Amino acid sequence: MKPLSLYPFLALLVLFSFGARSSDLPPLRVGDQPGYTRVVLDLPKDATFQIEPLGAALRVTLPGLTLTPGISFVSQPELAGYVLEQHEGKAVVLLMTPQGVSERSGFRAQVLPALQGEGRRLVIDLSGGFVDTTPLSAPPGFAFVKAQGRRFSVLLDPGHGGAFFPGAVGFVTEKVVNLEVALRVRRLLEAAGVEVAMTRETDTAFSPVLRTDLDQRARMADGRSLFVSIHANAITPARADGWAGQEVYYYSPRDQRPVYVAPQPLTPSQAQPVALTTPAVPPSAEPLPADLAQPAPLDPGNPQPATEEPLPRQALPQPTPQMDSARRVELSRRLAGRVMGYLLGATAAANRGVRTADFYVIRYTTVPAILVEMGYVSHPLEGPALRDPNYQDRLAHGIARGVLEFLENDLE
Repeated sequence: MKPLSLYPFLALLVLFSFGARSSDLPPLRVGDQPGYTRVVLDLPKDATFQIEPLGAALRVTLPGLTLTPGISFVSQPELAGYVLEQHEGKAVVLLMTPQGVSERSGFRAQVLPALQGEGRRLVIDLSGGFVDTTPLSAPPGFAFVKAQGRRFSVLLDPGHGGAFFPGAVGFVTEKVVNLEVALRVRRLLEAAGVEVAMTRETDTAFSPVLRTDLDQRARMADGRSLFVSIHANAITPARADGWAGQEVYYYSPRDQRPVYVAPQPLTPSQAQPVALTTPAVPPSAEPLPADLAQPAPLDPGNPQPATEEPLPRQALPQPTPQMDSARRVELSRRLAGRVMGYLLGATAAANRGVRTADFYVIRYTTVPAILVEMGYVSHPLEGPALRDPNYQDRLAHGIARGVLEFLENDLE
């Protein structure tokens, strides 16, 4: 008779002992809030911790504490689930974050007194709608080096405008924030010596007929160095909590997968990182409105108001060989990447990538052209940020710096 193996019994013994050990940490508490998910860890009074953003996860290390290991699924837009691990001498909590986290984005942390007793609460709020609304330090002036002496002309298009085309409506009206940011971008570009034209400088439109309005915007780009259309995004209220972040589009005859460029770093005086060790920095968000206005369904380049009267086909511009050329597509792609990188660096917003689209105003131009989506006016956190003058300064800085870097390095 063969002797029985001891390994299954040892494994059961270890598992029983491990699962039965005492825990310093009670179960995590998770709450679903408008626009963010809140995670609360109840800690002993003298506990220390370290928070490390890992991109797809946020790691919380608790030296000297114990917990009961396990995996829990949450399935919130901001938190897919969490993993509890016990290592020698420390407990580790991994929060799985679909929107991603970095030192400046995706989360906020604060320490509060315990609800009862002498302990503390580590409160972590997770959301792609957290952005940097701190005042922007005066950035260094931009001076052309390789492109010194060249004359550049940029057309800025604050999307929508007038009574017929308000754009998306949420915590701010899109046509308003588009113009506020575009005017700031113009000042920054002109300070660097770039000639700037705008499709509108007030709350106006070229025509109450949508196609005519879009056609006039696209035609104004003829003969200029590049075209930048500035927009904001929206989603239906039922999904507003989970949709936040920035996108930059360029036209390509072929659909391309989104490209997630890295944020371009800011100077030390401009960066505002979140504290990652005890004590954590409390969030500075103001109270949010109780309800959300119904946003209009919006295709950023092709909104369809009920008042539109289609133009005859022969009145539409036809793409020229220059429009469809590989060079124009490539230059537009480079411009989109430059602007996206500096936008992310300036704002710490969620990165939704550089994307391709068949939007009218970027397809029917004869120059490198992009459409910027600055964020979601419908999101409970990002929407209010879009009306903040400090945040508008950061958006403008990112767009302008990306344009200037493109003119300096990519436009031959």
